[in-house]
Formats: sequence, C-alpha cells, structure tokens
Amino acid sequence: MDIRTESRNLKMTPRWQDEIEVRLHDLQEGHGDIIHARVTLEKNRHHKKGPKIASARLVCNVSGGTFTASKTEKTFEEAIRSTFHAMEEELRSFREKRTQKARTESVRRKPAKRPPSE
Repeated sequence: MDIRTESRNLKMTPRWQDEIEVRLHDLQEGHGDIIHARVTLEKNRHHKKGPKIASARLVCNVSGGTFTASKTEKTFEEAIRSTFHAMEEELRSFREKRTQKARTESVRRKPAKRPPSE
C-alpha cells in the first residue's frame, strides 16, 4: 500500500503522521485490497467556520473503486478519527457487497449436476 500524507496551512506533527499510518494499516488488515491512500490535513482559516477549523480528507484507491471521506472538527485528532471511521464504514459496505456478488456469481457458474451415465 502506497501512503501519501500532506498538510495545508499547518505543519504535520509526527503524532498525527503515526496515527494516520496505524489507522491505515488497521483498514488494510485482513483484506489487502487498498492500493493507494492519500491523507490531507488542512487548517481552515475562514472566519465563518467557527470553532471547527481542523479538516481531514482521506482518499483510498481500492481494487474495484475509489473512496473518499472528509470531516471537519475542532481538533485534528477528532478530524482524523472521524474521517477514518467514515472510511471504515464505506469500505465495510463495499467489501460486503463485493463478497455477496462473488457468492452470487459462483452459484450461477456451477455446472448443473448430470445423472450418472450407464
């Protein structure tokens, strides 16, 4: 899995970087289908956003699709946690659908049972 992290209007701290990497590996665990992941942390300087200035965006390229999750919170820890939780739900749903589709297709592909020949 290729991991890219970037930050805008702030400096990425090692603590955030470590948390991102751990959470990405947790998403990948048991599946191995994430090809590329990009995380962007951004400090919103717009005055109308109020106290929610920490924004995190996660884009995951998975074999079979590309998924994006983005959350804005008061702190970057909360934004990272919320974003990864949303991505976890997206990937869980996608993986379940993919499994169900594979099961359905495998049932359709089974050859009909033939009576024994004499």
